[in-house]
Amino acid sequence: MTIELSPPGVPALALEHLLLDVNGTLSDRGTLLDGVAARIEVLRALIEVRLISADTFGTMDAIARTLAVAATRLGEGREKLELVNKLGRDRCAVIGNGRNDALALEAATLGIAIVGPEGASSAALRCADVVCASVNDALDLLLDTRALAATLRA
Repeated sequence: MTIELSPPGVPALALEHLLLDVNGTLSDRGTLLDGVAARIEVLRALIEVRLISADTFGTMDAIARTLAVAATRLGEGREKLELVNKLGRDRCAVIGNGRNDALALEAATLGIAIVGPEGASSAALRCADVVCASVNDALDLLLDTRALAATLRA
C-alpha cells in the first residue's frame, strides 16, 4: 500500500507508513476529534497507519481500537525518530503537534504539524514540511494528493 505523489520541482514521494501522534493531534485531552475516524478508515486502505504517543491521557489503546490501527507508546522524541528510521525515512509521513514529535517530523519524507485544540510546539512547526490548522485538514491532504502536491511544489 502506497500513497504516491509528484510535487512539481521536487522528488516524487512514495508513502507507505503514516505515523500519528495522539494527544493534541488526533484527540483533544484524550477524546478523539470528530471526523478523524472516517478519514482514517479511508486511509487504512492506502497506507499503513500507526499511532505513536506518550499517551498522556491514557486513551491511546481505545482510540487505536476505534480506528482499527496499531499503536505504540513512544514518549520521547528520540523514540519516535528511531521508529521513523526503522521504517525508512523516505517511506514515512508523520503528523504531530508536540515538541516530542519534532525529530520525527523533520526526519520523515513528509512531516505535517498541526495546530490543534491543544496548540502546537514551535519546534514541531519549525521541523514540519507542511503546517495545517487541524488534523482533519492534514488527513484531507493525504486523501487529495493534488492539493498536497500543490502545497509542496518548488
